Amino acid sequence: MSLTQEQVKHIARLAKLHVTPEEVDGYVTDLNSIVGYIDILSSVPDSELQKVQGNIEHSLIPRLDEEHRDITREALLACSPQKIIQNQIAVDSLGIRA
Repeated sequence: MSLTQEQVKHIARLAKLHVTPEEVDGYVTDLNSIVGYIDILSSVPDSELQKVQGNIEHSLIPRLDEEHRDITREALLACSPQKIIQNQIAVDSLGIRA
């Protein structure tokens, strides 16, 4: 399966992303590469996937969630090059287009 330019434009509209015609070509290439990789993975036999899944379950050791209060809010805010207003970092724009 491969995606067309029109499908990529439609996906961008759904995601509310503004993409230029030049960017569409890049996204077509990138997304088709991802879809191609998924197609390759779908051809792997289930017996092989079970071997990998077993290895992953034994190698992942969950860490304890611990609250750390080593640093103060003021120290974190002081790291920002942006202006601080009412203990919040001021930003100009989030770059979201409708």
